[in-house]
Amino acid sequence: MKIFQLDSPLMRALGKMADIVIVNLLTLLLCVPVITAGAAFTAMHYCMLKLVRDEEAGIAKQFFHSFKDNFKQSTIIWLIFLLIAGFFGLDYFLIYANPTGLSPYILGGVLVFTFLIMFVGVFVYPIQAKFVNPIPKTIKTAFVFAFRHFPATLLILIAEAAPFSLFFIGNVGLWLFPLELCFCFAAPAFLAAKLYNKHFKKAEDIYLEAHPEEDLSAGDEHIFSDSAIAGDENK
Repeated sequence: MKIFQLDSPLMRALGKMADIVIVNLLTLLLCVPVITAGAAFTAMHYCMLKLVRDEEAGIAKQFFHSFKDNFKQSTIIWLIFLLIAGFFGLDYFLIYANPTGLSPYILGGVLVFTFLIMFVGVFVYPIQAKFVNPIPKTIKTAFVFAFRHFPATLLILIAEAAPFSLFFIGNVGLWLFPLELCFCFAAPAFLAAKLYNKHFKKAEDIYLEAHPEEDLSAGDEHIFSDSAIAGDENK
């Protein structure tokens, strides 16, 4: 039957699902040491963008390729976010411990900055995975992307929170725990790649128009410079 041929839509969909599971398990494994989580998230987004673009070939190999190439910068970005999370965690603890002793303006400011960090976090690892930037440029570009494409940012945040929110709904999270292990990180990242892929493609096209001499012999392994996104944001 044609439906079971390797190139049929069903088999391609099952193949992508298997790749998502593999990437999710690798991401979970490399998040365990904590310090390597940033590089794991970057590698995950690298692989999910390739899945969306039908460029996957040896998904585990691609994961570790990106993990190694982006380890230093991704780890620094991750540590920056951990420090910020610790700072805001302390703020929320103080608010919880003394809810009547703080100005509502302070609480409002903490909430605003929390959401700003969450918005930046949506795009910082995908941008790190695809584009060559110094760290400040990566963070700045993630901020710009988050608000320039705000509806997509909200959808991605909801998708990323959904698997973990199930643990607060009775025993649903426990019942679905095997599925959580298989899809909790990579499935939302796949949806995210679906949403930001067209914006990344636009940035890449702008870069190539400005650099017609660019050697694309590296094919889909090509990583674009930060000037591509800078061009996109000026359009």
